[in-house]
Amino acid sequence: MRAWQIKRHAEPADAIELVDVPVPEPDAGEIRIEVDAAAISLPDVFMCRGTYAFNPTLPFTPGQEVSGTVVAAGENAQTAVGERVMAVTSFFRGFGGLAEEALALDIATHPAPPEMDPAEAACFAIPYQTAYIGLVTRGRLSPGENLIVLGAAGGTGTAAIQLGSALGARVIAVAAGPEKAELCRELGADVVIDHREVAIADAIMEATSGKGADVIYDPVGGEACEAALSTIASEGRMLIIGYASGRYHDPPTASLIFKNASMVGVYVGAYSKPFTSEVHEALLALWREKKIRPVVSRRIRFEDTALALEDLAQRRAVGKLVVCD
Repeated sequence: MRAWQIKRHAEPADAIELVDVPVPEPDAGEIRIEVDAAAISLPDVFMCRGTYAFNPTLPFTPGQEVSGTVVAAGENAQTAVGERVMAVTSFFRGFGGLAEEALALDIATHPAPPEMDPAEAACFAIPYQTAYIGLVTRGRLSPGENLIVLGAAGGTGTAAIQLGSALGARVIAVAAGPEKAELCRELGADVVIDHREVAIADAIMEATSGKGADVIYDPVGGEACEAALSTIASEGRMLIIGYASGRYHDPPTASLIFKNASMVGVYVGAYSKPFTSEVHEALLALWREKKIRPVVSRRIRFEDTALALEDLAQRRAVGKLVVCD
């Protein structure tokens, strides 16, 4: 079968090649999916560079998010052959979604409604489950609270804007440039901060009339996290999602103590399948009510995957890029 493989650690154009590889066989608790669509994201760029937390041994196929049909199931897998699903792939074993067929853990696989577009299904599970577990389970976001979303025009950020708005929060989105700012407004952000034009901390304090941030949703890390954290309100919660900037921010403990503030880790993989299945059903209900929708900004031909990864690496992408022939 055809698959994209990372052959060496470099920028995407130099790291990844289109090759023919054997069809992988699922281990116990795994399934094999005939891929209809595969979303790509910054972790795929980090895997090209060799800087991601879960880096398989070279060569390997990246791609964390897919939709498609189950064509084989390993021992103890509960998902049935023939079922249409969305899944987080076994990319950490080297069998990711940028291939004609991919492996996925059964516990990270959920039904895809027949009426959901394959490209939307491919980029539903990770962004929206992360947003739900972050904002609801870990952040305990309440209606009327000031929610700051960093990296708001990316795949994770757009999910957090929509879910935060659906939960009744006042959403303040932080993005770069007018195109990304406009997308955030379209998705329901009450205030948009273009961090190329204004200082993040000053703009947050102005937008909250001096109160500061009740909840900060941070898939970015680095300087953006540091700036937003400086505005955290009394009993505020900083949700640590990822590090799109290339590094986490490690704040001095005292900056949290004097505000009774919390830094809260968010990792969907730590939860059981029964719990994530409940989350999945809650999110599908919001999708059917048209309160959330995956932002598929570009549909990529399989042959153009390397070019799309370069666009991600150079921060030229808005929303989600999905490979689907």
